Amino acid sequence: MLAGMERVTASGPPLIVTDDPDLLEQLLRLCAASSVTPDVIGDPAAARRTWWQAPCVLVGEDRADEVARLDLGRRPDVVLVAAGPESTQVWRRGVAIRADHVAVLPQAQAWLVERLTDSIDGSAGVATVLGVIGARGGAGASTLAAALASSAARRGGRPLLVDADPLGGGIELVLGCEGVPGLRWPEVASTQGRVSAVALRAALPEVDDVAVLSWDRGDTTTVDPSTMRAMLAAGQRGAGLVVIDLPRRLDDPAVDAVTMTDTLLLVCPTDVRAAAAAGRLLGGLRTLCADLRLVVRETRGSDVTADALADTLRLPLAATIPTTRGLDRAVNEGLGPVARGRLASRCSRLLDALSVPGLDQ
Repeated sequence: MLAGMERVTASGPPLIVTDDPDLLEQLLRLCAASSVTPDVIGDPAAARRTWWQAPCVLVGEDRADEVARLDLGRRPDVVLVAAGPESTQVWRRGVAIRADHVAVLPQAQAWLVERLTDSIDGSAGVATVLGVIGARGGAGASTLAAALASSAARRGGRPLLVDADPLGGGIELVLGCEGVPGLRWPEVASTQGRVSAVALRAALPEVDDVAVLSWDRGDTTTVDPSTMRAMLAAGQRGAGLVVIDLPRRLDDPAVDAVTMTDTLLLVCPTDVRAAAAAGRLLGGLRTLCADLRLVVRETRGSDVTADALADTLRLPLAATIPTTRGLDRAVNEGLGPVARGRLASRCSRLLDALSVPGLDQ
């Protein structure tokens, strides 16, 4: 922060100061594209209170001289907006109001949309991203991903659960939220560029404080990798934790998802076939994620131990999870992973072991 500049505690929407109807029309259109509803003030003298509350201030060139005379105080995130053409006079006015940026339209439209999007995302940090992948079909990766998200939600983490497996049937079925209104992957498949974290969370189905981006049962089975990156980046800005349920056969979007994970959990049951399948997966996964860990699902009657599996696969053992009686029935009845019991307690311990920030103890 520059010397002498006050710290702004944003508690309201962005502020637009202009009395130029054409410029205002352009700015309101950009605000709509950013999912922002701004405060609009034509008289700069009326902006004294909201000047300090707004996360950013857009001052039209038509009101810049009056803003400079009022000396409302130096603050960050002030933008002088002009309808062009760029000139020395425009820059002089920007200096006079102590603006951080000068935005000349229409050239600066894309930049302004990003800046307005940032304003509603606030100063949130970047959330931890956990990827979960099964060594074989039926390993329990989707169940673990849903259970981890549910456990984080119970501890105040406001997680986002992302279904990156278009052929997995839809992770919304695991949580029992297939009837909850909201967007699924087919509705966001054409999204490009930066996505507002606030707008994304508001648009997604949510159950018990878990926001869910799931595949449905339609015919669309792919998204562009850039769309996957945009959604995960928005999730990182707007959630306390992002959990990704990954397919075993990684398509291009899933590859990008893996590269964005902080930790990738490989779920492997205690049987020889699962261990062999895990070994084949690891060759590709090791090149995509630096932090790979093993989660072993205990199966009754198996002679294979969790420690033996970890040694064979040369992976650190992150946790063991039980094969819980009644879990399949709970999922089939739309109840989701149970909130209590061994699976819930081990998920909570696993989140602690992974040092996921922002979760109540």
